Amino acid sequence: MAASGAGAFSSDEALAFLTELAEETPERRAATLERLFQSVKDRPEEVGHDILPDQVVAASVIVAATALGGDQFDERLQALAMDDPAVDARLPPLAGDLAGAALKALDSVTDRWIQERAEDADTVEAIQTIAALSQVLAYVSVMEDLDAIWNDACDYGADGEAPEGTPVGIQHLASLLRIHGSVMGGGLAFAVEVNEPFRVKRAVEALHYFGLAAAAELLEDTLGRSLKGQDSESWPTDDGFNGLIDGDVLDSAFQAKAREVPADFGRE
Repeated sequence: MAASGAGAFSSDEALAFLTELAEETPERRAATLERLFQSVKDRPEEVGHDILPDQVVAASVIVAATALGGDQFDERLQALAMDDPAVDARLPPLAGDLAGAALKALDSVTDRWIQERAEDADTVEAIQTIAALSQVLAYVSVMEDLDAIWNDACDYGADGEAPEGTPVGIQHLASLLRIHGSVMGGGLAFAVEVNEPFRVKRAVEALHYFGLAAAAELLEDTLGRSLKGQDSESWPTDDGFNGLIDGDVLDSAFQAKAREVPADFGRE
């Protein structure tokens, strides 16, 4: 096998790394990979010396193989394991929380990894290997960020206020999720009853912010009827509101806005 081929596992160093990792239990491998990625961040001057780019690339592939869209990497690892069980260093499913760290470490070693293959005829293929790997890790990393943002917004919505300095997009999401949770738990009438008018108004603003104008107008109409003392039987129906924001609608609107203006969500 070539010492520095275009594939992620086409070097002696990469295979040696797989063999060492395979000796650990599957549950401990993630911690080992995390330490490797952290070492790249903490000691960049050692990349190419004590920290080998081939090891980092191989480690990144192991993470990508567990992620959505990483089938090609999983298949490669499976093929290697079938040929030699001693290099079966696969992770348990759902190791995606390593994707962000893997991507940053990969970025730090990519130039050196490709330069080491500059004299090979497969340099273009090596670049393609890194591009495909980066694409998978970047997608998973973004989804990790969005999940963390969503969870924080849920907590802030439950608390009633976001901490000072919280990015505007997360504030809007928290306001919306508070009312949305109330509606899901007891319906529109319940949501208006248990939330002060200013909180409902914040949710209306948030719906407009996320581009859900129809839901915003319906919620605003409901609040207006409530403030006028109109009987709840005259209010818009729960089904009408739920139909506008149920399913993946709210999540999709959030993801679209976070990609459009990442700074509003504390993302670069």
